Amino acid sequence: MSNALSPDLLDDILSKVDIVEIISEYISLKKAGKNFKALCPFHEEKNPSFFVSPEKQIFHCFGCGVGGNVFNFVMRMEKISFREAVALVAKKAGIDISFVPSTATGEKKQIFKANKIAAEIYNEFLLSKDGKRGLEYLYERNFDEENVNKYLIGYSPSEGDLLKRKIEEKNLKKDIFIKAGLLNEEGKDYFKNRIIFPIHDIGGNIVGFGARGIEEYQVPKYLNTAENLVFNKSRTLYGIYFAKEKIKEEGYAIIVEGYFDVLKLMKNGIENVVAPLGTSLTDGHLKILKRITDKILLIFDSDEPGIRAASRNLENILKNGFEVKVVPLPNGFDPDRFVEEYGIEAFISFMNEAQDFLDFRISIGTQIYDVESPKGKSLLAKDVISLIANIPDEIERNEYLKRLSKKIEVEEEILKDYLAEELEKEEKYDIQLTNLTPRKNGKEMAENLLIDILFSENEYWDRLCEWENFLTDRIEKIYKVAKTLKERNIEIKPSTLIGTIEDQEITNWLSNRAINKIDHWEKGKKEKAFYDCLKKLSEIKVRENMREIKEKYKGKMINEKEYIEKLNNLQNLLSVLKGSGNGEKKEIF
Repeated sequence: MSNALSPDLLDDILSKVDIVEIISEYISLKKAGKNFKALCPFHEEKNPSFFVSPEKQIFHCFGCGVGGNVFNFVMRMEKISFREAVALVAKKAGIDISFVPSTATGEKKQIFKANKIAAEIYNEFLLSKDGKRGLEYLYERNFDEENVNKYLIGYSPSEGDLLKRKIEEKNLKKDIFIKAGLLNEEGKDYFKNRIIFPIHDIGGNIVGFGARGIEEYQVPKYLNTAENLVFNKSRTLYGIYFAKEKIKEEGYAIIVEGYFDVLKLMKNGIENVVAPLGTSLTDGHLKILKRITDKILLIFDSDEPGIRAASRNLENILKNGFEVKVVPLPNGFDPDRFVEEYGIEAFISFMNEAQDFLDFRISIGTQIYDVESPKGKSLLAKDVISLIANIPDEIERNEYLKRLSKKIEVEEEILKDYLAEELEKEEKYDIQLTNLTPRKNGKEMAENLLIDILFSENEYWDRLCEWENFLTDRIEKIYKVAKTLKERNIEIKPSTLIGTIEDQEITNWLSNRAINKIDHWEKGKKEKAFYDCLKKLSEIKVRENMREIKEKYKGKMINEKEYIEKLNNLQNLLSVLKGSGNGEKKEIF
């Protein structure tokens, strides 16, 4: 069984948690019929192909093919072992499980330690006489040694592989620094001639680094640690460790673009500020913030790229249920530059003039559309409504709709129809396997249909025993697990079956099949399909065995009588299978 964990224990945990609730802690889910959908957290995509079934307690992505139950999801998201994922989910269910720390846990701790050592080395070098070039650069940007020490800012010189040399002096193992992304595969420094910003998680662990080139010609200007066991840009916010208490105190989080923006505002007393690491705001970022606030102030440059980025971020912020206001700074200004040129008081004045997202979107829309014309007003209304549609709470949506009606002087009932159409677009996204995957060969079709039938009614699992040892390999593996569950009086459900199968490919395949609902067949039609599938798969298995025997004896000295006897036995079995049903049934493949 999977990872030597008792099926009874796994079933007990699964029965006490809700996969939708747990996945919602990581990504934003949206209702889609009986299921929920989202952009897949395991691959890049623009349209949601990731689905979660509350009924079956499984997930599946039709884009990358990954699927499973809640344990599989947590294991992938946290980059931990199966046992650790079980323990983490069990804790949420109020079940205490004590496991010996896995290799992954130990490696995480080692990476945290390596990052801390590296941060101290870079910081110490910056403050030494040899770090003069880095310190001068920071002085030019109005940061002093107090800021450097508080945030452990460092400097990596252009020559000499500072980190490599210090690691060797301290007799430390290089491999963990390579895994942390601090040394390259050749064991040389990854960062050169850059200001180094340690990046902390919300608990204070240094999970990675951002690095700004000292010279303007350096490309890229900013460089992050490569993603690893502890560092994921989509789930990390710069400044969160230092800002979390102030965010709670102020009641909202300020989101800016970069490291220097965060540091300049913190230096000037605005400490409830964080920044994503060169990416758009993700569900992972917003889930971190959701733990400590439900309000966001989004500050950005009002040039065209800044407005586009802000619009993308607004959609995701609203989807995650935040109240949001925006502060567009003058064209060409970020918070760091604005404060330098106009001072913190002027910046606070801009903050005090923050717009809610509705006013912001209308003001942008009036620059794009001719709102004096009926067509232009219609386009503006649809544009703003597409943003309102992201709000999960129906009352909030309707309140913003009322305000929009007054602001653009369009009847509320008309806008409600627009909103209904927008919401309906989302609901119409139905899962149809035939549209998402290509046609399969006979073996795959028979396996797919057989699993669909087995998932539709548990009685079919009992009848599968008659065909044991005459089924294809993956059906045999699944049946053996199902048989064990049955012997332990555990109900055979997609989530429990998936949770006790070790083969990830089979797990992905089962989640794919289980998330689809089988058509309601007449009993006779389902019976016929069930036996046709079994016949087809048994014939395939026999033919595979015949090929194996021929391959095994090919070119070898053999006992001819034994060889012919084996083939004849299999041929006879094949004839029996082909002839079963007295000619009354037609194969459906």
